[in-house]
Amino acid sequence: MSLYNTVWHAGLMLALLAWPLLLILPRRPYRGLRERFAAYPGALRDSLAGSRPIWVHAASVGEVRSAAALLRRIKARWPERKLLLSTVTATGRQTGWENLPHVDAVTYLPLDLPWLVSRSLRCLRPEVIIVLETEIWPNFIHAAHRQRIPLVVLSGRLSPRGAALFKRFQGLFRPALERVSAFGMQDDENAARLLDLGVDPARVTVTGSLKHAPDAAAEEPPADLSGFGPGPVVVAGSTHRGEEEVLLDVLPGLRRRFPGLLMVLAPRHPERFAEVERLLRQRELRYQKRTEFTGVGSEEVGVLLLDTLGELPRVYGRADVAFVGGTLVPAGGHNLLEPARCAKPVLFGPHHANVAGIARALLEGGGGVEVRGPEDLQAEISGLLEDPGRAAAVGRAAARAAAADADVLPRSLKLVCRQIRHAASRGALG
Repeated sequence: MSLYNTVWHAGLMLALLAWPLLLILPRRPYRGLRERFAAYPGALRDSLAGSRPIWVHAASVGEVRSAAALLRRIKARWPERKLLLSTVTATGRQTGWENLPHVDAVTYLPLDLPWLVSRSLRCLRPEVIIVLETEIWPNFIHAAHRQRIPLVVLSGRLSPRGAALFKRFQGLFRPALERVSAFGMQDDENAARLLDLGVDPARVTVTGSLKHAPDAAAEEPPADLSGFGPGPVVVAGSTHRGEEEVLLDVLPGLRRRFPGLLMVLAPRHPERFAEVERLLRQRELRYQKRTEFTGVGSEEVGVLLLDTLGELPRVYGRADVAFVGGTLVPAGGHNLLEPARCAKPVLFGPHHANVAGIARALLEGGGGVEVRGPEDLQAEISGLLEDPGRAAAVGRAAARAAAADADVLPRSLKLVCRQIRHAASRGALG
């Protein structure tokens, strides 16, 4: 632990020395610095006044989206309690503000330094902390334990690579894992990896993936893309660098075969919007940016660049075929259930370790198709567009797979309830 903290402090000193250089970086790593140093504005503290909040930590956009149904259900169950959402990324924070009306305050997770996380917890005084997926920050967990604040992991995921890392640095991670009040893991495989690290089985249950929870956004009407004509729509969501090139390689052939076809490109990270737009210009493709789309388009436009946040689930609703990114490059994959809930055929690449259980369910149920490169991608999209009956059948199978674990919310809430009762019984509540 002391080595971990030494590395953190050394990194902080280097960042301060390099401060002038950081100011000119396009990704602006200093964004939200005050909150990362646990210096909260009065407006944030005021929004939480009057109750000890339930603190939900979701690292980035995908986790924030998966938290939506949980937060809605918590607010319905305990309307008098305040909800605090923390994120690591700026895009996650923005998504939380814009799309989660039940949340009372959104902030950044403090840097994992002992004095900062202790100050943060003393200032915000959470009643219980819910951490989604694999956000194991040792100092944060130790500080919560010292302040008698229950911390529960939900939608827990531990990849083989992550498990190997935890084993290698078990002196750091094992004490932190021992201080987590309860783990609700996504499936038996993830639970087994956690148990293999020596975690007490009494604290580990399988609650499922919150990405399976019913999403209100999926019930909203699909995005209106009729301004681009009646041609088929292929939506490529959460794409990474290296994937847009593959998608644009197959686009000309698809448009020759299916005149009027529109491809919606939704890069995973907003800071890459400009980069993807440059790529479209280099290829001399006709494109439209969503932020400039007024409802009037043209069949001549081949690409709609989705340069907004929070719209992707509704855009999936308009797709004839969907591709989910982060899977053709080794990024681990993103939420395959968003298009599946809309009953759309779901295509994805071979790199889906982060969503392996969902990918397997889609493949076994016939609702998903794995593609390994441009040839596969073009052949599968063409096959589905040429056979609407098959596309509809694949979409229905995807929807069945998405609905297969609808009880994840009750199971997750049960775990949260237990921790709140436990906190009350030992006098942690103020």
